[in-house]
Amino acid sequence: MAEHGQTNIFDDVMKDNESFVIVVQEVMDNNGELHKKVLREYPSLDHTAMKNLFEHLKDTYAHEKHSENGTYFDITVYTNEDYAAENVYAHTKHYKNKKEWTATSK
Repeated sequence: MAEHGQTNIFDDVMKDNESFVIVVQEVMDNNGELHKKVLREYPSLDHTAMKNLFEHLKDTYAHEKHSENGTYFDITVYTNEDYAAENVYAHTKHYKNKKEWTATSK
């Protein structure tokens, strides 16, 4: 299976007991201002559970209808239960009226 959304670029530096958090958001455009709405949050995942859930969420939200002002769905995986940019393990976006997820490089 091909990896998308950069879920494999840090595998060589991951600790055996690394935990992950997945956050799913919808980003909405309200008169030129972008607002994020958290749709789902999954804490305390091990590596296997994170990878399986990440793939499942990408499949689910690829077919989910955006809200009226929705611009894209954003799925971000964080390590160490911290919500900080330096702890982003994977990040991908699904834009309205697009078929593919984008992969954001660090």
